[in-house]
Amino acid sequence: MKSHKILIMSSIEYGSFYLCRFNLAPVLPVLMDYFKVTHGEAGALASAIFLSYAVALVPAGVLGDKFGPKKIVALGAFISALSNISFPYVLTFSRALVVQFFNGFGQGMAWGPLTRLMSNWYPKEKIGFIMSLLSIPPSVGPVLAYIAAGYFTTAYGWKTAFWYPSFALLILTFFFWVLVRDRPLEVPETREGSSTKGRILSVVSNRDVWLAALAYLCLYTCSRGMFIWLPTYLTETARLSLFLAALLGGVVTLSGIGTMLFGAWLADVKLKGRKKVVIASAFVFAVPTMVVMPYLTDLNWVLLTFSLAFAFLNFGASLYFAYPSLLLPVEAVGTAAGLIDTLGYVGNFLGTLLIGLIFDFFHSYDPAFLVLAAIAMIGSAVASQLRK
Repeated sequence: MKSHKILIMSSIEYGSFYLCRFNLAPVLPVLMDYFKVTHGEAGALASAIFLSYAVALVPAGVLGDKFGPKKIVALGAFISALSNISFPYVLTFSRALVVQFFNGFGQGMAWGPLTRLMSNWYPKEKIGFIMSLLSIPPSVGPVLAYIAAGYFTTAYGWKTAFWYPSFALLILTFFFWVLVRDRPLEVPETREGSSTKGRILSVVSNRDVWLAALAYLCLYTCSRGMFIWLPTYLTETARLSLFLAALLGGVVTLSGIGTMLFGAWLADVKLKGRKKVVIASAFVFAVPTMVVMPYLTDLNWVLLTFSLAFAFLNFGASLYFAYPSLLLPVEAVGTAAGLIDTLGYVGNFLGTLLIGLIFDFFHSYDPAFLVLAAIAMIGSAVASQLRK
């Protein structure tokens, strides 16, 4: 099987995961009324998935390294789809939290194993660019999830925003299971290498893996915190309809795709592999957009500034996951990618919850932008300590 076919199928599969990961955020205004909850409680509901996602990532990476990526990805898809199908049937806020928590476990079983899958099929000198391509679904998937959830909610009711994406995930996972191999035929299964304990120790003892993970935490606190709340922000401040807010909230993030690919090219070609320069600069460039946001009132300027913020933040977004392949043997790549993504989704959880709590305290989103700007500066400082 050609390696590019593996990449295409993996990208489609991972994109379908996002349909069941970000379909709640556009529906958040409806769910706040349905469950009669505050912004802080809504933030807890929207962030519950990211907490369990973070918990699942390292074990999923370890299992993917040990048993093969395809099995773990397929199991995660089944858990996530079942959770989404079940969600509309819950009647209380506490049960909704539990279902979203289980959804996060399924969602967390994809990225680490898929990173290992790419390492099985591509040499180290290409892995930076390949991870940039595999990182396109995290940019496009949430946009498709927002548009689909906004449309289904408006046309058929909010419950369908959870049902239809689940069916799409199950169907695409079937094709992924049938068409994808864990490794090329000429690569023996013994390439699995060292023991599970040895893989974990090689990852947790690596300084640069931890620095990349901490910087990724800051990135997701800023970018995903804003992203989750953006449709609700637009419905409340600009009085947009739910569908239009979901559509615009998704579209403005697409600016990050081009800058992400450019950042990968710049780091590998012009800067001769100095990825930390691009990652640290991305945070610095994004800070002014967050600082100026509280002073904007015109919707066009608001959307433009959000678009710039996501473009700058995503400038180095794909480079984090080149580090596992560059720093560690292939048998530990999935575990290391799981650790980096774990801290990223801890940031996702913190950013989502933090914005809701700040709104409840100040009755305004404005202070949240300033807090996120400070976190971005911390991310830049951490990234600058990477060795390459």
